[in-house]
Amino acid sequence: MKTTSYILLITSAIILLWTGCSEKELPPATAVYSVNGGTSSHNNGQICLSCHVTGGTGTYSFVVAGSVYKVDKTTPSPNGIIYFWSKEGGTGELLATLEVDANGNFFTTSSIIPGVGAYPQMRGISGDVKTMPIVVNTGNCNSCHGVNEDPIWIN
Repeated sequence: MKTTSYILLITSAIILLWTGCSEKELPPATAVYSVNGGTSSHNNGQICLSCHVTGGTGTYSFVVAGSVYKVDKTTPSPNGIIYFWSKEGGTGELLATLEVDANGNFFTTSSIIPGVGAYPQMRGISGDVKTMPIVVNTGNCNSCHGVNEDPIWIN
């Protein structure tokens, strides 16, 4: 009797989960993130989180996403690295790193910016480093950069 109850409970839970959520709403089993050399990204310079949010038209809901350009601010700058630090100027604890793909875009579904914020720093393939002087609490990078602020750029 006890075994039958457990089987019914488990079966009911599976059916509820199966019918109660669409695949689009379920989070990915593992984090999705950009990698150096990757080419799956698109729409360089657009506001990534306008589509890549829960209920949006993008395949994944990104937490951090943006685009990086070369010094001309129009040509994508591929294969750099974005660092997220706990203190200004690339100091304190290194909270996370995120690679820029071959199309000049970076993205992740993982919550890498803590509630108190982080200080982004970028290293281009030339070895040049640029540090954002203010704390950020959002990963919607292209909502400011390329709109109200210069695009993100590095040599």
